[in-house]
Amino acid sequence: MIAPPRPPSHHELEALIKEARARQLRRRLLGAASVAIVAAIGLSVYALTAGNGRSGGVSVNSRSAGPPTCRAFQLSATAGLSGATGTMDGGVSLVNTSTAACSLPPTPPRVSIFWNGKELPARQKLMHGAGTAFVHVLTPGAKAWVPVDWANWCGKPSEGALISPTLLLRFGSLQVAARATEMTPPRCGSPGGSTIYVSPAVKA
Repeated sequence: MIAPPRPPSHHELEALIKEARARQLRRRLLGAASVAIVAAIGLSVYALTAGNGRSGGVSVNSRSAGPPTCRAFQLSATAGLSGATGTMDGGVSLVNTSTAACSLPPTPPRVSIFWNGKELPARQKLMHGAGTAFVHVLTPGAKAWVPVDWANWCGKPSEGALISPTLLLRFGSLQVAARATEMTPPRCGSPGGSTIYVSPAVKA
């Protein structure tokens, strides 16, 4: 006669329950990992197809970004200031002498006036009313004009002296130097200090 199977002991039951729970946890973790892998593959495929599509995406090399910022070697600069009052009016002409288009920043450059190797101290202010035809892109051979007015100079060289100063334009990292034609400094009208009024580049 065959004896009936012995029921598992309490310790054996606990071991079986722990093993069943461990198997269930492994199945859940494996399922979650599979879902994550499938989702990652789907996102990668979507990104590739969206990036290569002709619509609905923005390309890094979009034409709306415009040409790169002008380099100093691409530009030829000449300056001229004249006037019969306390302000010398004029500006700097910029010409793109290269074979590639380039961009000028939309903000006014920082302008410094040098004479005999020394910068003539002056504060800078924005020039108003210089025009609205601002120039941001210079194609090969194109010209731009940066209006500059120099007012109220009370130092050396003194009023009436003939000088040919150099105007240094700083558009951020772009620096352009322009030698001015012979001129006299502005008249000293008040002790408030010299001022340079500058506008963004406009159409020449």
